[in-house]
Amino acid sequence: MKFSTSYSRLFRVVGIFLFVLTSLSFGAKEKKEPGDFYEELSRLNKVLSEINRKYVEEVDPTEISEAALEGIKNILDPHTVVFGPKDYENLKVSMEGEFGGVGITISLRDNILTVVSPLAGTPAFNLGIRAGDRIRKIESKETKGMTLDEAVSKLRGKVGTDVTISIERQGVPELMDFVITRAKIVVHAVPYSGMLDKSIGYIKLATFSDKTTFEVERAIENLKKQGMKKLILDLRFNPGGLLNQAIEIGELFLKKGNVIVSTRGRTQKTESFSRRDGTVGPEVPLVILVNQGSASASEIVAGAIQDWDRGLIIGKTSFGKGSVQTIFPLDRDGHALKLTTAFYYLPFGRCVNKPENGIKGHGILGDEAEESEDVSTAIIDSVALKDSAKVDTFSTNNGRKVFGAGGITPDIDIELLPMPWVVQVQERMAMYFKFAVKIRSALEASGAKVDLNWNVPDSLLEQFKKFCEQDTNFTKAKSNALATLDILEEIVLKEQKYMGDSSKTITDPMLSKRFNEFKKTLEAQRSIQFEQNKEYIKDGIKRELLTAMAGDSVSTAFMLKKDVQVKEALKYLSDIKLYNQAINPPKAVKQKRTHKKVKDKK
Repeated sequence: MKFSTSYSRLFRVVGIFLFVLTSLSFGAKEKKEPGDFYEELSRLNKVLSEINRKYVEEVDPTEISEAALEGIKNILDPHTVVFGPKDYENLKVSMEGEFGGVGITISLRDNILTVVSPLAGTPAFNLGIRAGDRIRKIESKETKGMTLDEAVSKLRGKVGTDVTISIERQGVPELMDFVITRAKIVVHAVPYSGMLDKSIGYIKLATFSDKTTFEVERAIENLKKQGMKKLILDLRFNPGGLLNQAIEIGELFLKKGNVIVSTRGRTQKTESFSRRDGTVGPEVPLVILVNQGSASASEIVAGAIQDWDRGLIIGKTSFGKGSVQTIFPLDRDGHALKLTTAFYYLPFGRCVNKPENGIKGHGILGDEAEESEDVSTAIIDSVALKDSAKVDTFSTNNGRKVFGAGGITPDIDIELLPMPWVVQVQERMAMYFKFAVKIRSALEASGAKVDLNWNVPDSLLEQFKKFCEQDTNFTKAKSNALATLDILEEIVLKEQKYMGDSSKTITDPMLSKRFNEFKKTLEAQRSIQFEQNKEYIKDGIKRELLTAMAGDSVSTAFMLKKDVQVKEALKYLSDIKLYNQAINPPKAVKQKRTHKKVKDKK
């Protein structure tokens, strides 16, 4: 019977979930006897059995299974997921950092599958695929209506096999067919590294995959050869990845025996120490950049560096994804369960996880707070961590105060200036990217050398302004003020209709005049903001042209010079006295730190 396979799989998965569910009361309800779990499972078994045998219509077991799993997930946390075979395979690919493909980054631009950039050295790059090329067909099938996932699935495949794509290119009247032989594509954990001046090196670390430590060590060696004496490690927008890689990256900077991270859960307790002295010793001043997109493994590295006062953390408070997920294969068909099993804790007691990120963890915090000398007993209260600023305070190895309650709070908080509305629209609608695609051929024909020393001329800026003004979607975009004015106008028209006047426009002359004046004033802000933000707009144009014509690495080097948080890091690394004052505040009292071995409770 076709129900049996999925039905038995459902019971296996539901059994795992219900086991977890019955253990998550955290003391809020009276604990049930152990036998109750099996009684509940038996009741569920009977319900499903009756549905299968007697429901008025035949039931698709897959739909029942997915609905049950989705419902159970909703009372656990957003990181607990059941993967189908395809999703599980994609997860493994992302962790391994390599796959068979053509070597392009794609996105939907104006609902058309568009090449964002080819990866250097890949088959697509070698064949001349360009940023801005529109993929109209894959294997003769129209891409209109195709999702990104579907397109990626068709472009990836076994190494050595061919895939044919039809490209629409700016300035070329007909579609261009490319037969691309798939190759092993490596997604680099370190997409960029380089020297920012004669002594300060920079490493962008994008993810924690199988090869992260190897790539970071290689980048460090290359920077040392170029004279690196100080280092910036950029973890911004790094979503995390493999725990073992986070530990090994921490080891590169810490001393042998330093605790890097511990995990604590109902059935899992570990403590990871640095097994060696770091290859980048304390004589190399270090800055770690984080922001709201830094999560999980990124937070482990940044938190350990901060706890041991090994470097300064600059940027914005990180995401606070401090939960551990374990993969449990469910069957031979490729289904798997990703289950949250523990929380991450930093060397001196801080829990990385923010309660608002799906799991409060009060039960774990309550148990562990009794054992820790560094955690205030006030946070044991399972009501909520409402006033964490008062109770969730910790000390680093040098005695500096740092805050818990989830995430990594930077030592130097850098608030980025709000982006003007017209620039927001230009970025959101990829106007710089589209413009670069449009003018690239003309620039190449003119012999212009677009490199780091090239500057966007005013004539090109005016050309970009006209390009924006001719874009229907751009001109239709409204600021918050204009959108609010439209709402107010609707309210006035409703009031007018209520009074017996069903005109489609405001009939009161004075009121109508005021609305029109206000609207014209707000619409004029588009041109005013364009004039006020010429430098930013020129940078956006140059960034995209550098990406298209000189490559990602040149574009990245250019944007780093404009980066406010990187500039702050350079300020501290260029002034060692300032750096040392931040790491060793005068009033800080250094305490002798001890660690208790993690032991299981019986």
